Amino acid sequence: MNPEVFNILLGVAAAGYFIAVMITLGHMIAGPNSLDRLVALESMTAMLQGMLAAFMAWSLDTSVVYPMLIIALLGFLSSLAVAKFRVPDEGKIPAKSARKGTGKAASKVATKKTAQKAAQKAAPKATPTAAPKTMKGEAK
Repeated sequence: MNPEVFNILLGVAAAGYFIAVMITLGHMIAGPNSLDRLVALESMTAMLQGMLAAFMAWSLDTSVVYPMLIIALLGFLSSLAVAKFRVPDEGKIPAKSARKGTGKAASKVATKKTAQKAAQKAAPKATPTAAPKTMKGEAK
């Protein structure tokens, strides 16, 4: 391949990466919640790896492979840590398991109540029988 065409293509790739990084950085800073920021962080690590791969192709130097592996590992570990220790955002309804009172004891009570309601629905409804009418003064 012609070296000038190769350099032009790498320049276009670098400009594309720069624009994508700026958009993702804005999304990471102003994301509506923490999960959107986590996705932006994952995108940044993937783009950083792509930029290092483009640099490796431009410089014909493979010594960048080890930093790429380290960045991939750190990106994976950071997303695991954020996903595990994330606190729900303000104003959002937390997940069912994170709500207060939904431990094992509460779920057993809820299961019993659900079973009772199901049994009540399944039982045939008894129609009340008319009691004999009595007149005033009569003994019941």
